[in-house]
Amino acid sequence: MLYVTTLRGVNNVVQLRDPIHGFIDITEGELLIIDSQPFQRLRNIKQLATTYLVYPGAEHTRFGHSIGVMHLVSKAFDNALENYEKRNNEKLFDDARKKWYRQILRLIALTHDLGHAPFSHASEYLFDGRLEHEDYTQKIIFETEISGMISEIGEKFKEEHGDEYHITPELLWMIYGEKNPELNPDYRMPDYKFLKSFMDSEIDCDKMDYLLRDSYYCGVSYGKFDLNRLLSTLNVYKKDNVMQLAVERGGLHAFEEFVIARYFMFIQVYFHKTRRYLDKLLIDCIRLILPDQKFPTDVQEYLAYDDYIIWNEIRNAEKQGEQTAEEFLKREVKSCVYETKIHNHGSGDINTYQIIKRELNRIEGIEIYEDTANKSPHKIPVIESYDSNSGKGIPILVNHIDRPHNLLEESLLLQSLDHPINIKRIYVGKEHAEKAREMVHSFLNFEEV
Repeated sequence: MLYVTTLRGVNNVVQLRDPIHGFIDITEGELLIIDSQPFQRLRNIKQLATTYLVYPGAEHTRFGHSIGVMHLVSKAFDNALENYEKRNNEKLFDDARKKWYRQILRLIALTHDLGHAPFSHASEYLFDGRLEHEDYTQKIIFETEISGMISEIGEKFKEEHGDEYHITPELLWMIYGEKNPELNPDYRMPDYKFLKSFMDSEIDCDKMDYLLRDSYYCGVSYGKFDLNRLLSTLNVYKKDNVMQLAVERGGLHAFEEFVIARYFMFIQVYFHKTRRYLDKLLIDCIRLILPDQKFPTDVQEYLAYDDYIIWNEIRNAEKQGEQTAEEFLKREVKSCVYETKIHNHGSGDINTYQIIKRELNRIEGIEIYEDTANKSPHKIPVIESYDSNSGKGIPILVNHIDRPHNLLEESLLLQSLDHPINIKRIYVGKEHAEKAREMVHSFLNFEEV
């Protein structure tokens, strides 16, 4: 069952209280999914892996995040369609189609993280072959009891609105997860591409929720932005066979806040130097535990793993004398002795990094560990120019002008963030840290002379 602090029934809808969004409405059919074993497992999957060992409050899980995204996607969809109608004096969809698409989006949002491995992104390195957590999500919505629950919601929807408005696991996956879905004859353009943008774009509701939720539980201000203003200025740009989620010019500052929040959260939290090394130790530990050093591909076997199971196995490995398990449980983190600048490096910066690495390797007994931002499973925030043909970027709608503006044309502030983050770090054991730092200090100061 769904155990929450506040739960009350209102017209066949239950409400729970969320620390980020307040009351969240949930229908009876959605509640069945939340009460299912695959969804309840998300209570035991930490949102930010080992970050709680750095930021003690970061104990939150994929469970609350998934429900929060479902709540946000409803508000975003409603606001975008309402603003479109005001701007164009016509509805984007009729009432039945609007309700259908809204329910589809809510189910995609609710189930989108079901496939996460223990400790979320940190352990994805241990998937077999080219599998990703989205592949496990597909297996879960196709092969577990959730499949029938989604189909039951679809059957009730068809009874109310007609056979055209079906909802199935296959439909959800075609819209959200399928690679090259345009090749599927059942794919509806541009509608389905538009729907996906609420869950996978530069302004999607997944990012909106995790930025606010992560910053709240970490106790930092980096991820905060004006959510209500951003949501209230969402709109739709539609022309010919193009339909895209857009932002009105009045919401530009809120969108700038949102982008900058992603930027700072990546640098300060998601790519925190201590958290990154703890993730590395965690991966090494899980590799010791798993059969063939990989997560199983069978969905039921996979669902048997969560953070608590992995943690207990690591403790057992420690008792059996595994050094890596002991290092992780005692949080024996190597010291970061050199870190590059945040953005693209010229040849001089690359040469400096390579020379420092070479000189550190010459110190007797030293063993270095390298880490780079492009190895992070978290998406690196990069601003893309708006392109109506590819659908990339976010169109900015300006009053009295038919053609949308490019975000980078409108925001001088965000122009400075269109370069990729490319941090490189070198770690050494604490016993060598002082000597290594002295070498780095001497070299860098010599270079400046």
